Amino acid sequence: MRHITCAVVFLLGLTTPLWAVECKDLDSKAKIQQFLTKAMDSNPLLRAKVSAKFEVSPCEGKACKSKKLRKSFAETIHLVRSGKNARLYFVKGDHAPGCLVRRGQRRFLCSSCRSGSNESCRSFTASDSSTWPGTNIDTSDFNLLKKDISSAKCQPLKNKQGFLMIESLRSAKPYDRILSYYDKQKEVPITVNFFNKGVLRKVYRFFPKYYVKVKGQWFSTVMRVRTTKGREKAYLFETLLHIPRSKGRPQLYLNPKKDPALRTVSLDSLFATN
Repeated sequence: MRHITCAVVFLLGLTTPLWAVECKDLDSKAKIQQFLTKAMDSNPLLRAKVSAKFEVSPCEGKACKSKKLRKSFAETIHLVRSGKNARLYFVKGDHAPGCLVRRGQRRFLCSSCRSGSNESCRSFTASDSSTWPGTNIDTSDFNLLKKDISSAKCQPLKNKQGFLMIESLRSAKPYDRILSYYDKQKEVPITVNFFNKGVLRKVYRFFPKYYVKVKGQWFSTVMRVRTTKGREKAYLFETLLHIPRSKGRPQLYLNPKKDPALRTVSLDSLFATN
């Protein structure tokens, strides 16, 4: 009986991941780039195929200290992305009921949208089209981790053994140095800090306890973005973003067709702007 018990404990133990990435595994620029690509896939905003609902709360200056003011700026946004097509539908808030639609290289602003249709649309050109309206969330920031990198190195953290840090030096604007921290076992980001000429300018913070597993992969459901003036606590603008739950599960779907809100909607009509 004792041998059987030990065998059961051993087998159960195998269900818990024992392996964690270490800096010795990231001993080249190419390996670091590969790790970063995989790690950033945990961010729903960057997925090539996804449907997710977000509660977004942006604020500027002293307004960030007032819960009432923050609530007045809050928005509910539904993101759907499928390949080269994407749709941001503003369900609640100042931008509702509008939406932004991207079809390949073309972009459209629609003033009257519903869960499965877009009306009163016009095409537009925007250099900052990767920035979410009314926020400091810029999805192109994460591309900088792999673009114009002159050097990259991994450093273990003595006081936080479950995490590691990657320093990336860049040869182009707007940031010349990026310090990013990762959970070694989950292989996901915790913070990404952007510097320019030695001054901290922007911080994306993810929260370990708000990572959830969907189909065997970890995803962030809470993110905080601060535009800073040297320190994370000294910020000029802040956006809080989280994925709400419905019936006990986060409203995040890796296949848009599995989203209950889109079951009766074709993806072709979802991105239509006629």
